[in-house]
Amino acid sequence: MTDALDLIAAAEQALREDIAPGGPDARYHALLAANALAMARRALARPPQDATGDVAAIRAGAHDGNAGLHGALLAAARGRAWIADPGSLDPADQGVPQG
Repeated sequence: MTDALDLIAAAEQALREDIAPGGPDARYHALLAANALAMARRALARPPQDATGDVAAIRAGAHDGNAGLHGALLAAARGRAWIADPGSLDPADQGVPQG
C-alpha cells in the first residue's frame, strides 16, 4: 500500500506545485498526476499479495519445478503490470478488474 500512498503524494505535490500555478507544462503535469492517481486506485483496489515468505526457499532451490508457486508468482507479476499500465497485458492475461 505504500507504493499507492507514494503515488497519491506525488500527484498531490504535482497538483499543488506544477498545475495550480499554470504555465506551459501544466497539461503535462496534470496528465502525470492523473496517471499516478489511476495507478494508486488500481493498487488499492487489489487485495495485498505477499510472496516474501517464499523468497529464501526459492533462492535455496526448495521450489524448483513447483508449478503452483510459478503460477502464483506469475499472477502477482501480471497484477503489478496491470497496476502500472493496464494496456501492457492482453485482456485474457489480465485476470484483474478493468478500470
